[in-house]
Amino acid sequence: MIIDGKALAQEVIEDLKAERGKMNFPISLAVVAVLKDGAGLSFIRQKEKVARELDIKFISHQYPVTLKSKELRKRIVDLAKNGQIKGIVVQLPLPENFNQPMVLNAIPPEKDPDVLTEKNLGAFYLNRLKILPPVVRSIKYLIERYQITLRGQNVLIIGQGPLVGKPLALWFINQKATVISVNSRTQNLKELTLKADIIVSGAGEPDLIKKEMVKEGVIIFDAGLVTEKGTLKGDVSVEVRDKAALVTPVPGGLGPLVVAMLYRNLFDLIQLGPKGR
Repeated sequence: MIIDGKALAQEVIEDLKAERGKMNFPISLAVVAVLKDGAGLSFIRQKEKVARELDIKFISHQYPVTLKSKELRKRIVDLAKNGQIKGIVVQLPLPENFNQPMVLNAIPPEKDPDVLTEKNLGAFYLNRLKILPPVVRSIKYLIERYQITLRGQNVLIIGQGPLVGKPLALWFINQKATVISVNSRTQNLKELTLKADIIVSGAGEPDLIKKEMVKEGVIIFDAGLVTEKGTLKGDVSVEVRDKAALVTPVPGGLGPLVVAMLYRNLFDLIQLGPKGR
């Protein structure tokens, strides 16, 4: 089964529209980016499109790589002072010359729908946060919708970044799955992928996972996104779909759903308020 992420995301958005109609106040979302390729720009465009559907003012700030971390942090602090801005998102990854934790921690936890501040991450790791990182929330949504069993399943997570690998590893562990976390440089990757019942890949390496690397009936969540020769691609080769019981394609799979869940988080944070997280 190839998941139609756009259709599922639209279902979530329609629910959010109904909630938005009950919020009689202006809402703004600020997105801060230092872009190096088209993959990040694609996500920003998706976020802007959904903002328009939800009557949310979308504020986009794109900065050059020459900007200093302290200056970027200061600009986020200034954005946070605006009471109409209910959420602030920093498009990741930032270029290597940036101090990413310093920048992210400038976001007030109550305005952090991506769950990237240290305070929100700490609460998430302790299972005390009332929202989930958007990728986690998206995969949880799919697992519940398609009644996928997790307890006792072998889950392989490729990539160990803050948006995908790290939060998902913890979440799957909490669901009593057997979890192995690797990266694209792991030597025996094929050996591990062949044993996996569920694969989540967020390595950002096109065609990293090929047909001969997976078993029949595998479930694959492709969270990789990279621009190759002007085309958006995921980590999983198209041919793998013939063997998978369920797979999220790129583009049009997890991406739209993750954006929808970002706004789900935004609305939840608004309703919870600073003390309700």
